[in-house]
Amino acid sequence: MQRGSSESVFVLSPARDLLCCAPMPLRLLIWLLFGVGSAVLPLFLSGIVIFNHGQFTGVSDTWSRGELLLVAMTLLIASLGELVVYETGFPRVKALLTVISGFLIIVSAVWYMDSFGSMISQQRFKQDFLRHWSPWFFSFSLINATVCIMLPKRDGPTR
Repeated sequence: MQRGSSESVFVLSPARDLLCCAPMPLRLLIWLLFGVGSAVLPLFLSGIVIFNHGQFTGVSDTWSRGELLLVAMTLLIASLGELVVYETGFPRVKALLTVISGFLIIVSAVWYMDSFGSMISQQRFKQDFLRHWSPWFFSFSLINATVCIMLPKRDGPTR
């Protein structure tokens, strides 16, 4: 780059180049294994610990205190970062996904804050509400995050 030039040079690393330009099935596999898999691993391990202590009454025991909300928020933040970094040929879809992801992040943060506060005050209603509704919220968030990851990307970062 010459002095006084208004263009900047940005070099992509091989790993970033691979993820940006990887075929769609490979990107989906990487996202599912490393993103989603590592995010739900603590829930799986928590279920094993609860089972070993003889307190396991159902799968919902692992997310009855808002754990799925935290996992959903983490996945949404990671996918939103992926969406914002790269250019795409679909700017309106990108803008819509950015707004939806931001809204879901705020909802999950407020919902977890509310459930954590009620957990301290021992309110049973909130725990039952989380058992029934947080899997639906997580599913919708996971679909949204996966769409963010799968949105076709151009070579190079956003300028």
